[in-house]
Amino acid sequence: MSNISLFVDIGNTAVKWLFDDKYHSVLIPDFTLDLLPKTDQVFVSCVGDKSLLSGLNGAVFVKSSAQFQSFKSAYDVPQNLGVDRFLTMIGAMHLYPKKNIFLIDAGSALTFDLLLKSGEHQGGLIMPGLGKLRNSFDQFSSDDRRITLNKLANNTQEAWETGTAEMLMGVVNHQIEQQLNEQGDLKIILTGGDAKMIAYRLSHQVNINSHLVLDGLALYAQA
Repeated sequence: MSNISLFVDIGNTAVKWLFDDKYHSVLIPDFTLDLLPKTDQVFVSCVGDKSLLSGLNGAVFVKSSAQFQSFKSAYDVPQNLGVDRFLTMIGAMHLYPKKNIFLIDAGSALTFDLLLKSGEHQGGLIMPGLGKLRNSFDQFSSDDRRITLNKLANNTQEAWETGTAEMLMGVVNHQIEQQLNEQGDLKIILTGGDAKMIAYRLSHQVNINSHLVLDGLALYAQA
């Protein structure tokens, strides 16, 4: 068995892990425990199906806390803050110390969190991600993940896909502009599966980092 720690992130769509400074990802239907390296130390962030790791002995499932180093949660009940958001903010603070950070996680859910340079979390928002939006009405359901903007459609499928894209991008742009107006100097970070696709269509300069949950998990475990 290795003495190198394994860090695992169980989301709603994929399982990701960090081991020996290498990142890995597999969709949940394709995941098996055999894919994970053998080690004595396993730390887990889980907002999805915990049973995916059934049979893995000794795994430590991390929970959100009120404070970690300079980070201070805005939640009245800190344990109710999603552990993925908690760890993402820890990872972001490490990458961009002493910066006001606006963090956008675009995955199964679309989340926003504002973090001041002091480490004080100001709160956030949770909305359906693009995939959830596209499947929110059975009669219009679509698995298409493209974002097409600035056009009116002449058929129902395109009207739905363009409409949901406009909804998603509208709220992302609005939130960025609102926080820039209120905070001024602000580091905007996008993470999650749809981050690159969204960033490409934004008029604002953003930083993309796909591994903030795992980076935050590693920092938390090491402390």
